[in-house]
Amino acid sequence: MRCDAKFADPEVLAVEKRVRAAGFFELGDVLPSPFVKGIQPDYLDQPTDDSVPVINTLSIQNLGIRVGDCRHISRDDFDALADERKLRREDVLLTVDGGVSIGKPVLFDSADEFAVDSHVVILRPVGLSPLGLVYLLASSLGQMQFRRAESGASGQTTVTEEDIRRFVFPRSILDTVDHVAATIEKERKHIMKQREELDIKEAGLWKRLEKFAS
Repeated sequence: MRCDAKFADPEVLAVEKRVRAAGFFELGDVLPSPFVKGIQPDYLDQPTDDSVPVINTLSIQNLGIRVGDCRHISRDDFDALADERKLRREDVLLTVDGGVSIGKPVLFDSADEFAVDSHVVILRPVGLSPLGLVYLLASSLGQMQFRRAESGASGQTTVTEEDIRRFVFPRSILDTVDHVAATIEKERKHIMKQREELDIKEAGLWKRLEKFAS
């Protein structure tokens, strides 16, 4: 039984009551397989030509993966991992430990070889698109439930698989969430491309200033 104050938050309870009254499903309904959690790797001091990057809580930011923030393990260590711990395209990654880092989802859509560390779990939904699951987890309703389910000492909190499986969402959105998520993701990637182009232009302006002042 959970007795902490966050679990009894009246605002969260009121929202959950409305969702349940209108018809709901639990995340466990679309996640039939156990969550796959990474292991604590033996990191290399420096990447090598055949080393493999490991996705951690720092490298998952804003629904994307910052590969430059990944540390690396040796090829031998990667080959020794169970197949279920080796990322596949369309896996959903979710941070489950570490205070403010909890509850960050991302879609893994690379064909390259990657692993995850012990603070990240791999989710493989059935009956719901991986991208749809990412956006449900990232939604205000999803994040509210993460905050409610956190437990543990300050800075070392975690959310358990059992709690995540009990997250509730309106059953009515199952018919539209995949389409909505795909539409938003397309627009998000367009915005990201525009941002990258603006960053390049800004860098060019600074170079012009450096030449002017030299």
